[in-house]
Amino acid sequence: MKHVHINDLSQEYAPVFSGLQRQTLWLAFDYWALGPREVRPVEGTWLACEQGYVFAGGSVELTVRQARVESGEGAGFIVEPTKGDHVLKNLTKTYVHVLRVRVALWDYRQPMQMLQQRVAPGVDAETLGVGEITPDGPPKAGAFDAQALTWRDAIHGGCGQIATRHVLSPDDFYSDWTFLDHAILAPDSSVGYHYHDELEESFVVLKGQGRMTIDDATFAVRPGSVTWQGIGQGHGIYNPGPEELEFVRIAVKQASKEYTTIDLHDDLSARRPT
Repeated sequence: MKHVHINDLSQEYAPVFSGLQRQTLWLAFDYWALGPREVRPVEGTWLACEQGYVFAGGSVELTVRQARVESGEGAGFIVEPTKGDHVLKNLTKTYVHVLRVRVALWDYRQPMQMLQQRVAPGVDAETLGVGEITPDGPPKAGAFDAQALTWRDAIHGGCGQIATRHVLSPDDFYSDWTFLDHAILAPDSSVGYHYHDELEESFVVLKGQGRMTIDDATFAVRPGSVTWQGIGQGHGIYNPGPEELEFVRIAVKQASKEYTTIDLHDDLSARRPT
């Protein structure tokens, strides 16, 4: 079971979870606090990848290749397919919590001859290591807007009501980054206990109090809680109320594989923190 609170992490720069053994091309999951009005250069990576940020606490501006984009008011995101240097600027007078995700654009674990079959004609796969074929698409940015969510019955065998939105879906990414979702659980509602066979994911709690269950271990979550659910790990989240529980889901699938979701027929409402 992996669960941390951002207040317990180093504000300078550190992995969210130490010693994490990822099976997907999710290269890194890091955290730092961006000070009021702080401008922070961010170095590029050695491998072509898709880099994304989830911000809690206010609006942030990203500048890359002379282009600028803002995340918007409140909690938001920016996703950029690049290996190059870029700059983050906190546009507010308060600290902003920064979660950085990096997902490789190519399966660097494969033999080079297999990689060559996936690149454009005339491009040497050896250049992948230095990111010569990084896509040149525009950054994607926005805020997590509760008004844009759609309410429906609970999912994965859960109870009550949930409001959800795929903020970014598979067609929005160049890599195997699969979803960036925004959700709100009503009081006495849950995402039922389930697992994914080819998907790794994280929940980031923005507002409210809840109970998260991973591998039959149940624990309390609150604003700033970050969880990790690996491939095949049963998980779900319950909101006992009385307020709504708002969270973001980050999900990355296995390279060149399709994932499925298996419900485990437990709405988690009877579980208590252990």
